Amino acid sequence: METKNSTLEQVLETIDDFAPDELDLVEKRLAAAREKKNGGARVPAAPAATRDIFATTFEEYLAMSDEERDAVQLEAYARYRQWIDEELRQRRARWMLVCGGTVIESSPTLRNYPRDEKFREVGEQFGLIPFVFAAQPLIEETSWADLGDDDFYPRLSIVVAAENKDLRDPQNDGLIINADFDTGSGNTFFDHAKLSNEGVIQRQEFRRANVHFHLGHPFRYHILPVLVGVVTEAGKMISGVIEALCVRDWTQSPFRLPNPSRQALVGRNVLTELSLQVKLDGRRRVTQLLDD
Repeated sequence: METKNSTLEQVLETIDDFAPDELDLVEKRLAAAREKKNGGARVPAAPAATRDIFATTFEEYLAMSDEERDAVQLEAYARYRQWIDEELRQRRARWMLVCGGTVIESSPTLRNYPRDEKFREVGEQFGLIPFVFAAQPLIEETSWADLGDDDFYPRLSIVVAAENKDLRDPQNDGLIINADFDTGSGNTFFDHAKLSNEGVIQRQEFRRANVHFHLGHPFRYHILPVLVGVVTEAGKMISGVIEALCVRDWTQSPFRLPNPSRQALVGRNVLTELSLQVKLDGRRRVTQLLDD
């Protein structure tokens, strides 16, 4: 026992002199030893605080659980928030794809937000985790809004479905949502759990969690394609796929603060991408969708 303790002390005394690749090897050997001691069950490794998170290999990422993948993405936001925001600002980008600490691609619109295929392609090409970072979504509503008897939030009835569906029969093909309508928001926000349970969104192979703030509170979301449809006054269905912001833990999110019964928040991207003509009737307190 004394000899073993002496050997351990020698290792601990020299570990500070290890190079980064040697520390990586030590981490892998420790993980393998834990797995062996645990009867073959994989034990999640502790976050490697001594290593740049951008140096995590794509192979390591593929071995992670969904929760671990989310944690890595959110840790990157926490560590590099200032750099991320500055890069997005300089590029005037809504998103950017980063691998190895280098910006590979960026875009001013969410319409071409990277899908799983692109994520895998970049990961296999560079051998490192590709990260997709999104700009803070603009949401202009304020926390003092009082939805009492004298104040009414405009609403818009929409139908949502998986992007590969059609909405010829909205009652059976989609999920009807009576959403708050806010042209001050450039994006549309949904309850991630609700859309997932209804089959509107599917589990993504590569989860790209984002975290931002609204009304002083953080919220976590995924940018996912959703088919959105509306019915005009004449009964015409207008639909299209948008990149929606699907918010985790919706009922506890800041989006419910102005209106605790809110099911979704529709922004002007639905208005512009579906080329809608909308009339807000304050007298009757109804939203009308007009035909051409």
